[in-house]
Amino acid sequence: MEIFSWDALVKAKAPLITQGAAVSIGGFDGPHRGHVLLFEKVFEAAKKENLKAGLITFSRSPRFKKAGENYVGDVSTLRLRLQKFEELGFDFIVLIDFSCSFARIEGVQFFDILLKTIRIRYLAVGTDFRCGYRLDTGVPELIQLGSEQGFRFDSIGQLTAANNLRISSSAVRVAVEKADFTLAKDLLGYPFLLDIKDVFTPDEQKVCSYKAVKQITQILPPDGRYSVKVFLTYKTTVVALLTIHEGSIVLTFDSIQKNIPAEEKDFDTVEFIQKE
Repeated sequence: MEIFSWDALVKAKAPLITQGAAVSIGGFDGPHRGHVLLFEKVFEAAKKENLKAGLITFSRSPRFKKAGENYVGDVSTLRLRLQKFEELGFDFIVLIDFSCSFARIEGVQFFDILLKTIRIRYLAVGTDFRCGYRLDTGVPELIQLGSEQGFRFDSIGQLTAANNLRISSSAVRVAVEKADFTLAKDLLGYPFLLDIKDVFTPDEQKVCSYKAVKQITQILPPDGRYSVKVFLTYKTTVVALLTIHEGSIVLTFDSIQKNIPAEEKDFDTVEFIQKE
């Protein structure tokens, strides 16, 4: 899977995707089941028309910049999102670092760059999609642009969970904030995972215990003790206890377990099982 920065597209003198692309555009924080509907449309078009399948997304949710200190956290990290995109089979990703200068780009200019560099031939977005300076470009404008520039366009309606809850990244955040990991899994289509790679260091005061020394940017459940499943880099899992208290995060293993990881660098992700 190739990864292009937005700056690379802006500076490109020739198309980066020569055969044309089928794409979707969005934050894709998760990604969740609602995003999968868009992805399926992209893969379908790519296969039918011999196009490269790609996503235009952000290195971190624009909500982080807009909400400031009120931002509760990401659903996933960039590392885990890129890993998921590659597993799904995307050929390329365009990564945008959301900034004040990027926010001032009008929608027409944004798509002009995309059309010239990755040669969009098919685009799928949600019905509520808007982009550009002051959100000047939405579905009506994209229908017209597609007609003028020769790309097919689909807008996909919202997906709801079994309880008629609209599936969204915001809904996943609320579920995790309430420690409702069953609902989070239903919304995502897979368990909510906390990225703990390079986050912990051994706690010298306690045996088989590790403390977080790197800030976690993801949403966290309320303070408390949680049974968790720790996924290690060499594909083994081990049960542990994760304690969250006033910003402090501690991971503790039962010393009688035989498969305790040898080093903290072996940690990959955590799946929450239940609150103790």
